Amino acid sequence: MRAAFRTLGCKVNQVETEALLGFLKALEPEVVPLEAGADLVVINTCAVTTTAEADARKEIRRARRANPGAFIVVTGCYAELSPEAVRELGADAVVPNSRKAELPRVILERFGLPSDPITTPPNAFWGAGERGLLNGRVRAFLKVQDGCQAGCAYCIIPRLRGKERHRDYREALAEAEALLRVGVKEIVLTGVRLGSYRGHPKGLAGLVEDLYHLGAKVRLSSLEPEDTGEDLLRVLARYAPEVRPHLHLSLQTGSDRLLRLMGRRYDKAYYRALVQRAYELIPGFALTTDVIAGLPTETEEEHRETLAFLEELRPTRVHAFTYTPRPKTRAAAMPQVPPEVRKRRTKEIIALAQRLAEERMRSKLGSQVEVLVERIQNGLALGHTPDYYEARLSGPARPGETVWAEVEGVEGYVLIGQVAPTVVEWGQHASKPV
Repeated sequence: MRAAFRTLGCKVNQVETEALLGFLKALEPEVVPLEAGADLVVINTCAVTTTAEADARKEIRRARRANPGAFIVVTGCYAELSPEAVRELGADAVVPNSRKAELPRVILERFGLPSDPITTPPNAFWGAGERGLLNGRVRAFLKVQDGCQAGCAYCIIPRLRGKERHRDYREALAEAEALLRVGVKEIVLTGVRLGSYRGHPKGLAGLVEDLYHLGAKVRLSSLEPEDTGEDLLRVLARYAPEVRPHLHLSLQTGSDRLLRLMGRRYDKAYYRALVQRAYELIPGFALTTDVIAGLPTETEEEHRETLAFLEELRPTRVHAFTYTPRPKTRAAAMPQVPPEVRKRRTKEIIALAQRLAEERMRSKLGSQVEVLVERIQNGLALGHTPDYYEARLSGPARPGETVWAEVEGVEGYVLIGQVAPTVVEWGQHASKPV
């Protein structure tokens, strides 16, 4: 059984694809590239923007051309949004988000194997169950939340992902223990709206603290600013660097008027205070964020407000998106910024983000940083620092090992260095012999 998997979009899609692979163990799949001639192709799609939709269509067509005899299954947000279009593009089976837990059954029965409790997700909360993520990797995603009810004016995700669901913390901790037993070192908590998690009596902060006490290194995926409270910041502060001192807080725009118009539930003053508090409390804190260029009715002055606010916040990385109207959203009916203006504003945000990132990264030259080694490639150790910088190191290191490295250079968004024979205390630069 030769199987190809293609995942587009968010970390939630990534965790679902990994979970699916675990549930298909009965097929004994040999995972191959999309162009390598597969018996089974699974494409997990995104539809957050029109560009994401176009990418999904491209991948489906490419999969059919490269694998004319394969059983092609398409799932995810584009399958939810446009199932008929997906079939016309060549999919043999379309499994929308609302039926994603049926994926193992659909695939196994197609290849003559029964779906049973061993090969079926234990409940409709896709991603639950230890079997799905026992892949032996150094880092693993753990999905604990799905759905969103925020109703931002520009966003179609509530329609595609449904109402919020929250995984019981006891199930999440059981899966985390299984991951740790097979060698996973860092667990990345993920969800469509992770900060709203209510499956633990103390919310997300309580779950993070429990995971730390299990012995896990814990990282958080994207959070909404209004969901990020003092309790969570204090947990990060108390347990850094094992609880990673990094937050991805979606900004979207630096204009208070646009934040209100788009239905966002915070303003610049709130966001600024939150980030300042994180810097005060959390040793080695790093901020990353999302920004949408060219939201409906955005003026040139408001675009400049966004640039100025980013300059003030100085995030380590900015994911810049060009606004595209999504059907059946409130923003689609609003006056639109011309496409060429949106593209130009995106380029300006990207240029600023690159400069800010370079300045922040160059400040690390000559210092020692902690790196969790995730893999070895071409004789070099690749991994991430606790504050979420990518690192590429020469010297002795093994996957799963935490090392200290001397930073010698910067290439793009990657720190270049040597594995160091010394250790340093977190937040300090003075080294001491091992």
